[in-house]
Amino acid sequence: MKRPFTLAALGLLTAASFSASAQIVLDGKVAATEIGTGTNRYQLASTYTGTHSVTGKGLQSLYVGASSTKLYVMIVGSAETAADYPGYVLYLNVPGKNGVAAGTQLKGGAAGDSPLKHTPTMDMETDYGVRATLSPSAMTDVYYSFVDYTNGNAAPVADSYQGAGKKDGTVLTFSATTGPFAGARAALVKSADLTAATAAGSGLELEFDLAAMGLTSTSQINLMVGYVKDGGAFTSDVLPQVVGQTTDLGSSPDFSTLAGRQNITYNLSTGILASRSAVASALKFNVYPNPSPATATIDYVVSGKQEVALDVFNSLGQRVRSIASGSQSGAQSYSLDNLASGAYFVKLRVGENNTSQKIVIQ
Repeated sequence: MKRPFTLAALGLLTAASFSASAQIVLDGKVAATEIGTGTNRYQLASTYTGTHSVTGKGLQSLYVGASSTKLYVMIVGSAETAADYPGYVLYLNVPGKNGVAAGTQLKGGAAGDSPLKHTPTMDMETDYGVRATLSPSAMTDVYYSFVDYTNGNAAPVADSYQGAGKKDGTVLTFSATTGPFAGARAALVKSADLTAATAAGSGLELEFDLAAMGLTSTSQINLMVGYVKDGGAFTSDVLPQVVGQTTDLGSSPDFSTLAGRQNITYNLSTGILASRSAVASALKFNVYPNPSPATATIDYVVSGKQEVALDVFNSLGQRVRSIASGSQSGAQSYSLDNLASGAYFVKLRVGENNTSQKIVIQ
């Protein structure tokens, strides 16, 4: 097992850490050596910063990465409860497949005991759904299945059970031998609550075979993840986060009606949020110098008068500083200093537009 990534460890990182030879290891945790840019590195895709409708449980952050043959998804969070069967769900849109069009309600999975039976309306084409359902805390199993929406959506679709794994990071290989999830693997590490999960970088880690899914090293995918209750109802916790959501979203939320994009774009060759570059350009968002020896400058421009949030996160998705919040207009500039050496993400939200930039403090 690799060493968990903690806040203390982050302070020891330098830019060189992100060019090390280590690669992603499937074990239900994200470590500092796995985060960076390029092949076999995780990139932070999204972070949950709001109030969780289930106290102490839900999602903290989402990472996505790829090697020359595999796609990796790491969900940092805490799902296990004392008596129920909550779970994590992942929805995917991949190129070359004809799934359910954006704005069309999913009929859900046919298995009555699977959280994939819920019926959301997505704002992206949806080809596949994957779930991991955790048994109560006194039990050791986590149950996996997937649904394939490329075969139609006229009625609840087959919910293909893939086996029972453990909550200790042991790797489970899906039972599918053909189709998009042939060779897929999963590992999950349970935690007492979100605080413990964040400190350890633990949760659900998934590995998919690129060839089986029809992907190449230059493919672009869309994805969304959620934390769901026993019975399939979405809690408040989905990534990307629904800003201001503090109560459960229910069994049939319509994500297509929300402002902005309720999905994340990942290009296997260029990385996370490639399609958001236009947002950064329009906002004239810049964090410099990068790397920074001590103090960096953050600049951006707010068109008209809009609500703004400017925050700094470490590589595990923990917010370490809130720089600006509230209504702003025009050119803005802030100094970023007194941070320990390491890598951080500066995230800017202006109205419904979101963008981020990684910076290394030396």
